[in-house]
Amino acid sequence: MKRNIQPYTAVSLHKLITVKALVTIHYFEYKSNFIYAGEKHNFWEFVCVDKGELEIYNGSEWGTLKKGSIIFHQPNEFHSLKANGITAPNVIVVSFICDSPVMDFFRGKTLEYTSNERTFLTQIIANAHDLFDTPPDAPYVTKMNKKKQPFPDSEQLILLNLELLLLSLYRLHNNAAFVMQKEAIPSYPKESYENRLIETVLAFFRKNIRRMLTTAEVCEEANISYDILKKLFSFRYHCGPLEYFTRMRIEEAKTQIRSNTMNISGISEYLGYSSIHYFSRQFKKITGMSPTEYATSIKAKTELPSPV
Repeated sequence: MKRNIQPYTAVSLHKLITVKALVTIHYFEYKSNFIYAGEKHNFWEFVCVDKGELEIYNGSEWGTLKKGSIIFHQPNEFHSLKANGITAPNVIVVSFICDSPVMDFFRGKTLEYTSNERTFLTQIIANAHDLFDTPPDAPYVTKMNKKKQPFPDSEQLILLNLELLLLSLYRLHNNAAFVMQKEAIPSYPKESYENRLIETVLAFFRKNIRRMLTTAEVCEEANISYDILKKLFSFRYHCGPLEYFTRMRIEEAKTQIRSNTMNISGISEYLGYSSIHYFSRQFKKITGMSPTEYATSIKAKTELPSPV
């Protein structure tokens, strides 16, 4: 019997959110006394704190933005920000053009985000490094300059991850039924085990940020061989566990420098380095500048005049 084969029919898919253009991408490391007078513009902008906390003005009132939260400023909304005078925050600021109707959901919103949205933010920043010559911490930039030979996929990856971030936040906060259903689905045993293992190591790193660690100590804490741990960190962070720990310690040093509560020698001692010379070499290896050069650059950026 001859089978009656129906022709394939393509299904048109609707895009809920379409980002038409990117304006700026910034990753700022502010001093604890930083103040930005404010601005308004005819495109969307969001601000999230990667470390510490920030005081945000949305045109009508001041509020505190903590790590794990993201605030949206709608087009033509005046907004400003300042550090709280205590902590030196790391801040992500992204501005973009999008006229999709669903953006009404984000007006006046401050939302919590999860590790899922954090992944999209990380990809946005990483691909911005690949695409633009403009430093991510350059203040008052009105145009991002592209590199002469950027990675060919960087532009699309930025747009896709930005749209995925917005969609993920929209779904997370606008559809409680879906969230409950998602939480009820168990994660794969291997993925769950690896997540717990990584979090155990990171918690151990945070607890011991003020001293040097050995591979033996880390493996004993995680109850795992170094080869397996190295593979996990290489896959997730593209470096070994102790290199990741060193980066964490240098990030803490940068925070202390911006907080301006200790001198360079005091910070070196605070973090348990055997000598200020070793600390300076590690700092320069990771950041590309000495601790003193970093302090000078942050001071210069902080003292730049606000745009008119």
